[in-house]
Amino acid sequence: MNKQLEDFEKAIKNKEFKIYMQPKFDSRTKKVVGAEALVRRVVNNKIIMPKYFIPKYEENGLITKLDNYVLEEVCIILQKWKSKGKYLYISVNESPKHLSNEEHGKELINLLEKYNISPSHIELEVTENAVIQDIEKARKAQERMHELGFIISMDDFGVGYSSFSMLKNIIIDVLKIDKIFLKDIFKHRRYQIILESIIDMAHKLRIITVMEGVKNKKEMEYLQEIGCDILQGYYFDKPLLISEFEKKYIN
Repeated sequence: MNKQLEDFEKAIKNKEFKIYMQPKFDSRTKKVVGAEALVRRVVNNKIIMPKYFIPKYEENGLITKLDNYVLEEVCIILQKWKSKGKYLYISVNESPKHLSNEEHGKELINLLEKYNISPSHIELEVTENAVIQDIEKARKAQERMHELGFIISMDDFGVGYSSFSMLKNIIIDVLKIDKIFLKDIFKHRRYQIILESIIDMAHKLRIITVMEGVKNKKEMEYLQEIGCDILQGYYFDKPLLISEFEKKYIN
């Protein structure tokens, strides 16, 4: 662990963790309403994707330190945008490790107060798998975060076997539907019925819907037609370095 911690701290010191932003678009206006913060590690100009380091950090407990680092970087970004009169929200991933930490919410609020950022501009993304691990802990964590004013999002909805039961136990604000639902969407009407039912159900529960992985115009127009609220994917834009994102959408 000491060697892993040393490597992690070295990466932080050398600013090897880079924040990328993938924009989210209102399906009706096609305007950017927010972004998802994604982390990459860059070593000697080589980009290392999260799948190669996040599981390791989950295992050794360093994931909470990485989450805190990303959140502080996001606060710095939001503060900068706020000074320019831009009020987009940014979604950040929350590790399952945070669910059992009752002080985590206070830590987040202290960080936001440091940069004068409202919690309503931060969307905390939890995965379905994180909730399944301990539903009661997840429910209590959700209640704490809502009380503090954060937006709660369920990421990768539909990947696991207990997706719908999660909605019974956890109150969320945003439902991010996994891109798997777009696969072969136009080949069978039954696929469309399932996706349309998910969106309809979410709206009845007053939950905002986000579709990930939008690849082309046909998918975009279909999602507009069935009332999906927010769209995200390579059809609109790939994850961008902060400087590139700001050049396109902020400045």
